Amino acid sequence: MSKREPKQIILDAALATFAELGFEHATTGHILARAGISNGALFHHFPTKDAIAEALYVRGIASYQEGLIRALERHRGAEAARSTIKSAVHHHLAWVETHRDLAHFMYERGRPDWQPAHGAAVRKLNRSAALHVRDWIAPLAAAGAVRDLPLAVIAACVVGPAHFVARRWLSGLITARPTSFADALAEAAWAALAPNKPRRSPAPLHRISPAALIEVAALEAVCVACPATAHDDWTITQLSMTSLSRTAAPQVAQLQSIRVEAEGCVAMVDIDLIDAKGDASMRGHVVCLRSSPQAPTAPEKAPTGVADAE
Repeated sequence: MSKREPKQIILDAALATFAELGFEHATTGHILARAGISNGALFHHFPTKDAIAEALYVRGIASYQEGLIRALERHRGAEAARSTIKSAVHHHLAWVETHRDLAHFMYERGRPDWQPAHGAAVRKLNRSAALHVRDWIAPLAAAGAVRDLPLAVIAACVVGPAHFVARRWLSGLITARPTSFADALAEAAWAALAPNKPRRSPAPLHRISPAALIEVAALEAVCVACPATAHDDWTITQLSMTSLSRTAAPQVAQLQSIRVEAEGCVAMVDIDLIDAKGDASMRGHVVCLRSSPQAPTAPEKAPTGVADAE
């Protein structure tokens, strides 16, 4: 039996426990029970719950970066730059889909207060990934195939929007699979990195899944109907879709009806997808729940919001 197996058993049990109970409510006792190991075996490897969380975080970073490096190595040369960008965007979204519980844990926890060993492990992984990205981007920038930008800017252009989609999916604000947005986000990333070239036409809307089109249009309609709200105030709790024809792929989402009930807390929206011929090819019925309704009160100065910290 490998000496690492007990650690993996503990980490797998911890991840399942955190996903079920939440990190704050989970205890080492819960993890022990799920892992089926002794108290001494647990504390031999991890002295605290925080130490388990840190090791789980490191494992997640290692898994993610391993896949990213494979995506970069899959394509080489100036002619493959665009394909590599697409692979990197798709990898990010696919990894979140495949490792939903781990991704949720990592986004929720952010960067824990590392023990020295884990801090060194994270820095080593990040340096290795940065070197691979630099090795890939440097010859392309020298050849003029991509813009010569700092690595932080490249990362923001390539995976920043994917982070946004992943967060919303993990929190339940969108139900369409993150990979359904991959092509559109990859086109946007390439437009940001391609040097001195005419902008390509936006990706056709049919490249985004019909479900994603309907959800976005429904949230827009709800915010217009309830102008005091924003997208983040609403959660889509139900989406049903009906095919109306077998014509060309849908192009445009069009609002058909909206009904707001329960004092502005529930909205029911019907959206049609219109094809290139102007015919309705699909209809979606969306039920939206207002997640943070505000009771009418006297106006007061709102506190400054807290920005996301990666």
